[in-house]
Order: sequence, then structure tokens, then C-alpha cells
Amino acid sequence: METPTQESPRQAEEHGREIPLQGSRRLSRSILWDLQSRFFHRQAVLAWSEGTVPQYITSTPLLAGAYARVVHGWLRDGLAGDSPAIDRSRPVHILDLGAGSGRFGYRFLKIFHQLAAGSGGGAPVRYVMTDRVARNLEFWRDHPSFQPFIAAGRLDFARFDTEDAGDAGEHGEVRLLVSGEVLRAGGAGNPLIAFANYFFDSIPQDAFVAGDGILRERLVSLGTPREEPDPDDPALLSRVRLGFEDRRVPGGGYYGEPDLDRVLEEYQRSLPGGTALLFPCAALRCVRRLAALSGGRLLLLSADKGYHREEDLAGREEPAIEVHGSFSMMVNYHAIGRYFLHQGGEALHSSHGHSHLDVSAFLSGAPAGGCPETRRAYEEAIGRWGPDDFFTLRGGLDKLAGSLSLEQRLSFLQLSGWDDAVLTDGFPTLLRQVADAPEAVRRRVLQAIRRVWELYLPIGEEGDLAFSLGALLYEMLDYPEAIAYFERSLRLHGPAASTSYNLGACYYGLRRLDDALRHVEEALALDPSFESAAAMRRRIESEIGAGKR
Repeated sequence: METPTQESPRQAEEHGREIPLQGSRRLSRSILWDLQSRFFHRQAVLAWSEGTVPQYITSTPLLAGAYARVVHGWLRDGLAGDSPAIDRSRPVHILDLGAGSGRFGYRFLKIFHQLAAGSGGGAPVRYVMTDRVARNLEFWRDHPSFQPFIAAGRLDFARFDTEDAGDAGEHGEVRLLVSGEVLRAGGAGNPLIAFANYFFDSIPQDAFVAGDGILRERLVSLGTPREEPDPDDPALLSRVRLGFEDRRVPGGGYYGEPDLDRVLEEYQRSLPGGTALLFPCAALRCVRRLAALSGGRLLLLSADKGYHREEDLAGREEPAIEVHGSFSMMVNYHAIGRYFLHQGGEALHSSHGHSHLDVSAFLSGAPAGGCPETRRAYEEAIGRWGPDDFFTLRGGLDKLAGSLSLEQRLSFLQLSGWDDAVLTDGFPTLLRQVADAPEAVRRRVLQAIRRVWELYLPIGEEGDLAFSLGALLYEMLDYPEAIAYFERSLRLHGPAASTSYNLGACYYGLRRLDDALRHVEEALALDPSFESAAAMRRRIESEIGAGKR
């Protein structure tokens, strides 16, 4: 009898069969998370500037403004009464976990401090942008737009990694790079605020099937359709295939961590049999660490794709990953809410559900008077009508972009919180509309341009917002301000024939012919076939020659 031989990866590929990459194990212990980490270390800020990893919906001015209002409400609660929970002589720290491109943080800082300037004396607030990738920290720290906040002591940076799960000691500390301050468990200080946008969906989770007193762990195995010469290559995330195997969990205490096990055992008892669920184990450990740093006094704001109602658990099947260079999974905010309730805290969710983005707030260690201002601010900025509702509305209006009047565009732009993506929607139509707009409407356009730019953080992406704004201003015959934006375009994106040509056109409109000629010649040096620039040069030279006669 012939002895069976194991098929090699190359033979499996030739036969069209899946090649095993990793055998069955807990989802949280899969090499998926190692590949995720390698992707972000390799890409750094390019993950967002090249558009590989989604960031728009969690970086909008509208979301930043909603967070700013909730934080203001929370600070008012902490400063109220005869024995305030917040010490005004020390900063309240906001930890932005995995701050991504930095665009959300920049917008929050702008909006928050504008609100603070109009609300009188409060507690000093220091925003801390965190990440596990050193190059991201360096990018933010060196970015020109952040320098005023750094100089004012309003912005700092720190390494924060969910793999550092300890509550005390070296792994429990958060060391700030600019001020040198160390936030540590057990240290005396103010309550803490944390933001987690598109963060919990990208850190380890586990999968279970629970209910009717039964708990099964859903183990994951990985395979690929081809031989992988480099199993550490993060690009294989786009090719990996997940397989699942259920195994009954004997007894209780799955994690050996009472706070996590309590939530999991509740699901085991209360859910109908066979309910599949993701369990955010790394997120809960992260919350535990944050609570330790703040003495249990914590406000957590989080925006992600997820669900927060127990009924949303029903009907879910095998956990899925969505690959976009990195990968992400749904977030079980219901479990995070249960965790906070067990610690004596509360969870705030939108009562009408959501379509794209679940924006939730979690509080623990409330001051003596409770948190009425926080709840009110959440309801007004998020619960009643918020960022997810706007994103849904924008999806419908995008289809009507060509039919909107200029006044309607401006009103929608204002509703968006001065979102640059909204301004550039249907840009060719907008250029035509602004050219014929009456003076009063042009003043509104100028205000909109300034507000949009004020809230914009360049991150090296291909799109050139400064050029677009300059083109709008040129059509409005506002040549001096158009020049300022075209020069910003040159600084951010480098020399371009179209930018030099438009600068020449602006100077021509101002009758500064020598400056106009210089820029037009720059355009032709960059693109000798640029016929419009050649025609303008002939016209300018003719007018300069006529003026000398």
C-alpha cells in the first residue's frame, strides 16, 4: 500500500486548493493582528494620505465639533458644585487613541478652543495624540499646523499600544513627549478623557457563540490561495481566507480576568442559544488601563462601525474582516457599555440607531452631581441628530450636486461644519456659479473658503485644496487672496505649470505685468506645450512693450 504524503504548498496551489497559513486558535491570538501591526508600521501616515485606510467619516469637522461640545459639557459637570471633581490648576488630558492622520485632532483643537474662548474660565486641557508607530508621532510633532498648539502647551504626543495591557508599572504609564509628564496608574491627577475613532475595530477581538447557558469559542484558521514566500508580508491580508471551528468552553472564567469574564458570562446566560458575537477583549483591557490612569474617572467617546443594542447581536454569523490595506471588524459597543455599567458608569447611545457610524459615549466615576451637562451635550450634538445622520444625508445630496443652487451649496457646507469634501463636491459647477454670483453671495463664499481652510490639515494627499480655493477666488476676481492660496499650493504640492499660470493670471488682473510675466514663464518652463500660458506671455509682452513706447 502506498504511504500518503503531505501535499506541499506549491502542489496545493497548482491543484487550486487553499494553502494553510495558520491553524485554529483564538481570534485575538491570530497572526492577523501581527500583519495589521506590520502594515501600519510600514505605511505610517501614508496609510491615510494615499487613501488606503478610510478616515473621512471619523475626521469630519462635524464629528470634531460634536466631541468638542460633549467635552465642554463634561468639563462643566466636573467644575460644578462646592467640591469640584476637576482641579483647575492642573490640565485635563485628552488621549486620542491611534490618532490616524491627525486631521480629527487638528479640527477638534481648533473648534474646542474657539468654544473655550467664548465660555469663560474653565480647566486647562491638554490634547495628547497617541499611536504605536513612532513615525506617526514624528509627523504630527513636526507638522507646521500643530506648532501653535504645542507652543501653548495645548498639544502633546505619546506612544500608546494596546499590547501594553498592564494597569501599573512601566506598561501602564503614558509618557508625554513634549512636556515630559508621565501619566501613571495611581497617580494623583484630574479625570481623563479618551477618544477612540476607528480604533476598536482594528485591535484584537475574540469570537464566540453563546446563549442558553452554553458558551463556544469560535476559533479561526487562516489560508491563502497561493504560496506565500513571505508570511510576514502585510499585503497578504488582501488574500487571506478565514475558516472557523466552534469548540465548547468548559466551566467559567474564560479569560481569568473577572471584569471581562463577567460580561462574557452574562451573554452566556441571557442570550438565546446560538447567538454569534464578537467580544472586544483588547478594547475592554484598554478601558481598564484608562480607568487606572484616571482613578476610575473617565469619559470615553468612540466612533466606529458597530452596534450597541442587544437585539443587534441576533442573526450574526461568522465574523468578517473588511480589508483596506489594513483590516477592520465590527465593534460590539454593547459589551463595552455593559463593562462600564458594571463599574458603576453609564453608556450614552443614539436612540434612533445609525446607518454608517456608531458614536457612543461612556462615563465612569461621575462627580457628586452626576453628568447632566454631558448627557445634554451628547443628546444635542449626537443623539438627536449627529455625524451619522449627516453622512446619510450627504449620500443623498451627492446625487443632486449638479442641481443645487450656490446658496443651497453654501447652506449645506455650513451644516457640515465647513467640510472641505463638501465644498469640493461638484467643483466645476461651483466654479461656474460663483463667477456670476451677486456681491452678497460672494461674501458668503469668501467666508466659507476661509472657514474651510482654517479647519483643514494637509497630510500629503494628492488632492490640492489650496489650488481649488484659489481658483474659486480667481473667478470671484479676488486676486490678492487667490494669490495667497496658489502660493500655499506651491508650498504644499511643489511646482506645477497650472499653479504658476494661475498666479500669472492673478498678477495680470492686478496689472502687475512683470510679476505676471515671471509666473507665466515659470509655467512654460514646466510645460513648454502649455498653449494658454504661451498666449498670455505674448499678450503681456505686447502690453509691456506698448507701455515702454
